[in-house]
Amino acid sequence: MNPSIQTQATGLLQVATFRLEGRLFGVDIRLVKEISEETRLVPVHHASPSIGGLLNIRGQIHLVVDLRIEFRFPSQSPGPQSRVLLFKPIVDEPFGILVDSVEDIIEIDLAQMMDRRQSEAPGEALNEQRRARQNLCTGVCPLERELLLLLNPYAIL
Repeated sequence: MNPSIQTQATGLLQVATFRLEGRLFGVDIRLVKEISEETRLVPVHHASPSIGGLLNIRGQIHLVVDLRIEFRFPSQSPGPQSRVLLFKPIVDEPFGILVDSVEDIIEIDLAQMMDRRQSEAPGEALNEQRRARQNLCTGVCPLERELLLLLNPYAIL
């Protein structure tokens, strides 16, 4: 777990939550610049399949990653609840992620967080693509009714 995302005094983390394929994901709210309802993306030809396109927000161009493709969920066009979470420049160049819907901001106790990254079994080497996907989610936090997967935005690009 990246220690910089932990709140030092309490061990609590505020997380912006969103859904992909019905699953609940979250990201440290301090890394989110804004949430945009604009989902009409300009395609980037010859780019990786997970690159959804480019989005112009107030004159600034953001690269948008389609997490459905990155996580190998079925591809679908953005719907009325789809949103783009845009990250602050401290994460990387201007970029965001396309999600199915945005939920809420919740507070989680980092002591409840379980590391979801699997260690390699002896004799088993994870391929580069699988390892990269594994690093996208740094942990799982059990909530009252479901599991929250904590996303690591530093590993997206």
